[in-house]
Amino acid sequence: MARDTWVENLICPNCRKTGEARLSATDEDSWDVQVDSIPEGFKVLRLENGLPNFLCVLCDIAAEP
Repeated sequence: MARDTWVENLICPNCRKTGEARLSATDEDSWDVQVDSIPEGFKVLRLENGLPNFLCVLCDIAAEP
């Protein structure tokens, strides 16, 4: 079964680092989001609802999508 895939363009609001995170889900209505790749310089933190939150490694603050 094919998964729905998309790209999130990330930017750190502090240092302006950018990158593309690749995500996927079982279908467009699913909340079961899987992070397939994270750009260098960013890390992922899972929130209580299970959705990913991306942080800049250098600044340790949330990246903006």
